[in-house]
Amino acid sequence: MKMAGRLRPAAAAAANVTLAPAGRDDRKGVQSVDIAFSILRALEGAAGPLTLRVLADRVGQQSSKVHHYLVSLIRNGVVIQNAAGHYDLGSFALQLGLSALSRLDFIEKSVEAVTAFRDETGESAFVAVWGNRGPTIVRYVEGTRPVTVEVRAGLVLPLVSSATGHIFMTWLPEALWSPIAQWEIDSAERLRQSNFQKEIAKVRKATAHDGIATIDGDVLPRIAAISAPVFNHEGRLVCALTTLGWRGELDIAPDSKTSRHLLRTSQVLSKEIGFRGENSEVQTKI
Repeated sequence: MKMAGRLRPAAAAAANVTLAPAGRDDRKGVQSVDIAFSILRALEGAAGPLTLRVLADRVGQQSSKVHHYLVSLIRNGVVIQNAAGHYDLGSFALQLGLSALSRLDFIEKSVEAVTAFRDETGESAFVAVWGNRGPTIVRYVEGTRPVTVEVRAGLVLPLVSSATGHIFMTWLPEALWSPIAQWEIDSAERLRQSNFQKEIAKVRKATAHDGIATIDGDVLPRIAAISAPVFNHEGRLVCALTTLGWRGELDIAPDSKTSRHLLRTSQVLSKEIGFRGENSEVQTKI
């Protein structure tokens, strides 16, 4: 099996770009700054360089007015004009983006995300990253319906029989996880007898299709779990968000309220750390 992450091209930008950021903010600001950033957002959302006319149309301003802004933006390296006269983001815009990304602490943001998920749903949840021995929990938050199993930071989870493990098997390069998967299969008679190695492809395909992974009593007889991936600005998997509960009480169906909520949480978090698509748009080749 060979796996490669692939991002679909960004959708074409809308015809007009609102001047203010998402969400209502009634505080008094500087309109010229808002207009300048509407130009930058239009360029950021475009598939390539834009003509002055198209750019003006997308920000809802006259071409002459947008041109004045572009002169200042070009002067400061935020925008460039190519040989054909089209406009695009400049080197300073890139430097700003890279500086912002370098200051992001995705673990801290992931903990905030699962804590908010717990507060909104009442379900226990944790953040797991890829460690040298496999999926490793870095933070666990207990829900209002506690699950009486040992879940703590530093715990290494099974790879082939946990929802969290399925996330990493689906979106990490096979060279990273295949030795661990093989060791788990060789060490467990149940997995050897079920020829689980042949089932891995089916597991990865289902996980990639649904955008989440689920288990129902596979690791512990009474425990069910749902896990969702988080991607960074390069489209690489950086962690998994997982919720767990009692089997029969936690609805693990892909279209359940809890599954949709967890996937939405992971998608919002991915965007906060720079991912430009939807989590479901990262595809797996098997």
